[in-house]
Amino acid sequence: NFMKIKKMVFLGLMVGYSLILYILETYIPNPFIVFFPGAKLGLTNIITLVSLLIFGFKETFIIVTVRVILSSIFAGPMSYLLFSIGGAYLSLIVMFLVNKIKGFSVIGVSIAGAIAHNIGQLLVASILVENFLMITYLPFMLATSLVTGLFVGIVSQFCYSKMDRIKDSFINMRQ
Repeated sequence: NFMKIKKMVFLGLMVGYSLILYILETYIPNPFIVFFPGAKLGLTNIITLVSLLIFGFKETFIIVTVRVILSSIFAGPMSYLLFSIGGAYLSLIVMFLVNKIKGFSVIGVSIAGAIAHNIGQLLVASILVENFLMITYLPFMLATSLVTGLFVGIVSQFCYSKMDRIKDSFINMRQ
């Protein structure tokens, strides 16, 4: 079926875009790292959010899973995989749930996802170091979540608004 092939190609492109953004982010000077070690812009969440809006949860889960595995291979240590899993999946679940609530904009969904991502990573860190006091770092990470979530939300909203033809063909396929 042509639509299934088209969908698979687009999912592959979304994985590729997210990996490119992941790699690109490592070369961008990060203003947050000085004050909040471990904080990142979260550019790959642009792809996650746009995919969630276009495809829904199942396909976005696949995109996130492939990205997490491949980016962890690029990143190096196994702990990166665990941090990615903790942050990416909790973020995806929260964005999916918040998107279902009336009144939340794409930016609001993005900020909720950024907050969830940081909570997920702090929980993984707490488990890895066997010290749940790591969670006391959360207020500082929430400050970065607001900024990064706002940025990712604005970019995602812009990208999503420019994808009318793609949205129409895939959203119609979902129904």
